[in-house]
Amino acid sequence: MSEPDKVPQQPDEIHFQICQRAAETLGRLVDGNGLKADQVRLSRHETLVHQVPGYIHVELKPDISKKQYKGNVPRGKVLGGADGVHMEAAGLVRDFVKDINVITQVVQEIKKDEGKGFGMENFTVPLPATAKEFSVVEKCLKCNGNQFYQCVRCHSQGHVPCQGCNAQGYAPCPQCHGSGQYQQPGGGQGPCNRCNAQGRIQCLQCNGQRNMKCGACNGQGRIDCTECDRSGFWTNVYQLAFHADGEFVIDRQQVPPDVLAVIDTLGVRNLATKGLAQIFRTGVESKEKFITIPYLAFLPIAQAEFTIEGKPYPAMIAGLPGRIMSIQPVLDTAIKPGINALYKLSKGPMAAQALVDQACRFRLIRQVLTGLSKQSKNQVYKALTAEYPVGLSDKYAKATIRYANDAVLAIGRGPRLKGLLAGTAGAALLAAIYFMGPVRPQLLQSMIQSGHKNHMFLPDLAVWGLGYLAALYAIKFLAAGGLKKFLPDDVQSEAKGLPSAGEHGLYAIGATLAVWAAMAFAAPVKPEWILSLLSMSR
Repeated sequence: MSEPDKVPQQPDEIHFQICQRAAETLGRLVDGNGLKADQVRLSRHETLVHQVPGYIHVELKPDISKKQYKGNVPRGKVLGGADGVHMEAAGLVRDFVKDINVITQVVQEIKKDEGKGFGMENFTVPLPATAKEFSVVEKCLKCNGNQFYQCVRCHSQGHVPCQGCNAQGYAPCPQCHGSGQYQQPGGGQGPCNRCNAQGRIQCLQCNGQRNMKCGACNGQGRIDCTECDRSGFWTNVYQLAFHADGEFVIDRQQVPPDVLAVIDTLGVRNLATKGLAQIFRTGVESKEKFITIPYLAFLPIAQAEFTIEGKPYPAMIAGLPGRIMSIQPVLDTAIKPGINALYKLSKGPMAAQALVDQACRFRLIRQVLTGLSKQSKNQVYKALTAEYPVGLSDKYAKATIRYANDAVLAIGRGPRLKGLLAGTAGAALLAAIYFMGPVRPQLLQSMIQSGHKNHMFLPDLAVWGLGYLAALYAIKFLAAGGLKKFLPDDVQSEAKGLPSAGEHGLYAIGATLAVWAAMAFAAPVKPEWILSLLSMSR
């Protein structure tokens, strides 16, 4: 088992440098967004290092399984009854919580955790080293421990009344039929020589004994018990082993409410896994059926004030990396000229290049334009809020994305229209080749031979789908070409993908569908579904 961590009497100097790291972070956020990094000044700060106690509460719980064996074959310790197994488990758990092997196995499982166990999810550790066996020997319920039971057929007599003579010992003579006389050849009556004129003979089944040996017990009057293999006992073998259930708990009663609020915002788990706090495992304690592994976290929290262009910005900072928890929106005012340029650009193409240049002076707006060139507005919003978690209000973030998207659509409106016309022409040419050329008749003949004539509408519809995709990509390609003329090179180099087709993508559905239907109607051999539509209209 590894030694516990040594807790220093005073926190390291690194805890008191979080405001400087926060200033560097804030400088990176504002740099290139109408401000420079060196304009961020840390005017005042006060840092407190809070001790956050917690512990892993480990409870040993028994797992008991039972197997039955015939005979008196005990394993392990023999007990008087099943209740004794639970009593033994209750006694053993007090020993195992102090067992160095058990504690080591639990600690080794905790050491696998990336956060050293602090904030660890609930876990279960099997403890095979705690395995024990107990036996409870019981009398066989069928024979009551006698190894045999009484024969119910013969009532333990070993014999049963003879069924051949009804327990009389004799039977009517089969020769004279019980009369003692038989008809002589001369016509007179004479004594029966078979039964000596008695009319009856000794029973051939029981030999005159009136009883026969019982077949169920073979004349023994009892039957060997097969339930217990003639041993008279059953042995119940109980296999006992423990497992450890662990749960991490913050000692909230010892943490101030305002610090708890910060911890809940950061996440208890993140204090360790994200390096927000310095973590110490302070030892191991054993009591009753529990193992307690206490922890202590040093969490720095600071109240600071930054000055940017002479304006103060109060802020709260927490965690070793210097995470800014709260600050007034620093970037809103700084990027407002760029947002205004996007707004004007979205209203029309007048002075488009100048407005684009004005907006792209801001790194944040360039990132938004890059994202909109290949992603949806929702995806760009998520990326923007992740990049700028503080300093930018939600109102300005959404306004930037909305006006940037409108500006991209406005710049590419002309090229998109050209793409729509070119794509529609391409879709018309594709449909003409298919319906008016030899392709469709040959395909129809093939489907008739294979018995799929009724499915001919599917390849017809696929031709329209190909035409629509061609028009859609024509719109996107020409829109990308139009944007290339206006957007700076650094935006274009980062943007890998095609811009949105916008409303022209919807127009392409109707346009390509119209030319597809027109070519089908004008075909020398009209498709079956065209003929069906014409017949329905009459």
